Amino acid sequence: MADEEQAVSSKKLLCLGIVGGLILIWLGTVNPTVGPLFAALGGVCAIVWGSDAIRRVAQYGLGTGVPSIGYLSLGAGVIAALTGLAIVPMVGNIVFLGPVFALIIGLILGCIIAVIATKIIGMKIPIMVGCTTELVGAAALSIVAFSVAIAGGSLDLLVILKSVVATGFIALLFILNTMAIQHPYNACLGPNEYQVRTLKCAVSCAFLSMIVVGICTIPAGHSAWLLVVIVGLIGWLISFRSFMKASYEAAASVKWSGLWPKVEL
Repeated sequence: MADEEQAVSSKKLLCLGIVGGLILIWLGTVNPTVGPLFAALGGVCAIVWGSDAIRRVAQYGLGTGVPSIGYLSLGAGVIAALTGLAIVPMVGNIVFLGPVFALIIGLILGCIIAVIATKIIGMKIPIMVGCTTELVGAAALSIVAFSVAIAGGSLDLLVILKSVVATGFIALLFILNTMAIQHPYNACLGPNEYQVRTLKCAVSCAFLSMIVVGICTIPAGHSAWLLVVIVGLIGWLISFRSFMKASYEAAASVKWSGLWPKVEL
């Protein structure tokens, strides 16, 4: 979809995801108290970016491929995130380069996946390469951001391996971020789907994920978990209320269908 047909330019959302995501991830290393909050907000930026990318590419189908490309992108994103952080010791151990490497590897993997899908499998989607490239990049940044938050604001691979991978939280982040990125368009698709309403749903999903990430920081013993949960809860309440309001305004009518009937077996 061309930018002029969008209420919010895809380029602006790309900048939000990359620039906002990276800056907030870097700020996440400030200190163990407020750092995880910044990192988690970086994950929110990346998720919103990814949600818009999946919205654009999924408009070429019936919506049945939304979960598929979501899980595919997050799988590649996890690989990109951990590989990017693992490269840091090889280039002078400058930890701030970790998220950048993760993003670059994610973009490359996304491009390779899309080329295979279009050239070998034969999927006839004009924007497949661009959107899949963005998707995996967003997935990688979201994984790095939430991992840094759980690790107490550390970009060190060993700390993240201990706090996120060894504990199994990496599997949770895989599912959590997949749902946060692919669910908004899946929930809003239809003849009257509108970008702003879908993005409001994406923001609410991102903040909901942030709440879960805050809870995951509890075992690490960092005091930041409460701050992450509170900000995530406030963000979710505001964004979900805005999404519901937009849904009511777009609906011809809203009726309560009642609970399921009691049927004796």
